Amino acid sequence: MKRTRWLNALVVLMVLLIGFFVGTGVATVLYAEETGGRAGEVKAQQEQLAQQQATATAHAIVLTADGDFTTNFVTRVYEEAGPAVVYITTRTQGFDFFLRPTIQEGTGSGFILDKDGHILTNYHVIQAADTITVVLASGKEVIASVVGADISTDMALLKIDPEGEDLPVVKLGNSDKLRVGDWVIAIGNPYGFDRTVTFGVVSSNERTIRAADLRTISSVIQTDAAINPGNSGGPLLNIRGEVVGINSAILSQSGGSEGIGLAIPVNVAREIVDDLVKYGRVLRPWLGIEVRELYPRFVRAYNLPVKEGLLVREVYKDSPAALAGILPPVEKDDSLILYFVTEADGTKVNTYADLLNIVRERDVNDTIDLKVVHIEGGVVQEETLTVQLQPLPENTPVTGVI
Repeated sequence: MKRTRWLNALVVLMVLLIGFFVGTGVATVLYAEETGGRAGEVKAQQEQLAQQQATATAHAIVLTADGDFTTNFVTRVYEEAGPAVVYITTRTQGFDFFLRPTIQEGTGSGFILDKDGHILTNYHVIQAADTITVVLASGKEVIASVVGADISTDMALLKIDPEGEDLPVVKLGNSDKLRVGDWVIAIGNPYGFDRTVTFGVVSSNERTIRAADLRTISSVIQTDAAINPGNSGGPLLNIRGEVVGINSAILSQSGGSEGIGLAIPVNVAREIVDDLVKYGRVLRPWLGIEVRELYPRFVRAYNLPVKEGLLVREVYKDSPAALAGILPPVEKDDSLILYFVTEADGTKVNTYADLLNIVRERDVNDTIDLKVVHIEGGVVQEETLTVQLQPLPENTPVTGVI
């Protein structure tokens, strides 16, 4: 009886042991399968992310807008447009503190427009230069002459003699088609390092800068492509290798590139090149007046009845304003005659730049309606005068005249 009990107990114990080992094996298999499945999912996700990153990089760095190119677009644009970029050096004779003759040297960039040897650059690159030397991509140095310049857009057109050489030229694009985020490439000669290339994106295409004559240049391109002293006058190109801007300025506290470069839109240059070739200057309209802005202290000091607008303080002889009857301050019969301009073509004008920009946007022989306040003998009269604009005379002062 006891033997039977021991046998039964032994059988139960063996069954339990067999159940324990079988259960452990099944659990191990199930855990392994689950862990392996999760690891497979993680690996698949990692591979998918890597593929996406590789694809994004390929689109950003390898392909152009048309997707037809398989080489780096910066390299391609540089190889196509780089030979047409020139290195400009200038020499200007001056005097030191002791009035001893000195030679001041400057550097900049430019690019060849046509096979005849016309080169576009910034006006401030060649301003007041006595000698201008252009270094071509081949290393050849040639003397350049100034065909024309325009301080209002900071543009200058130079000319070199091709001397039978087949000059490389750039392609001009359309700056109006630029979008924020578009890739752009700058080629120039920063700090004298010739034909340096940098690239970045269009950070904005709605900036404004003031030219030396205080005229506003609008739709200026802002880019983070590195631009440094010496880049001025060089091209800013799109990924098709077309010039879309002329690198002109940087905003910097250090004097070097800090990621804010400014380029004048190429469409601005398109509008003036023909005039520079034909006349050596841009034929712009003028009124023939000088004005004074009405500051509150000035208005109070002279007890003026006009609080807003511009006081006409000078009128040039035989100018459009003079022919329309506008006068500078003048005494007549012990009374003072004053003219104020308050509006131009329906737009209020309170600063010199306000009126200058409206006039310069018109063409020669266009008419402009000026709302003026005429004070004579203490009597205040408001009237609208229609003035026909004429070409700005060549010997007119650069600033202060509208």
